[in-house]
Amino acid sequence: MLNYLQLLAINHLEGGNYDVNSILKAIKTLTNWCLSIGIAAAGVSLVVGFILYAVADVDQKARVKQRIIQTMLGIAGIILAISLVNLIIDLF
Repeated sequence: MLNYLQLLAINHLEGGNYDVNSILKAIKTLTNWCLSIGIAAAGVSLVVGFILYAVADVDQKARVKQRIIQTMLGIAGIILAISLVNLIIDLF
């Protein structure tokens, strides 16, 4: 079984000077960039949501409140997903 796992190990990719570590580093850089852009966009969305909640009439407050909750859940989902990708990359 050990020989089989060593057979599947990739040490160097053909076609350039790239190896697996450089690709993992690029993926980690991309996920960190996506995390910062996603958090900034979600923050702007929350600010707009709270402004809409402040000026909304009574009938629309429940809908705006639900949108704010969904945005907060989206932020948590972004953080968890990208953190999971970074955790998996760190295992390699």
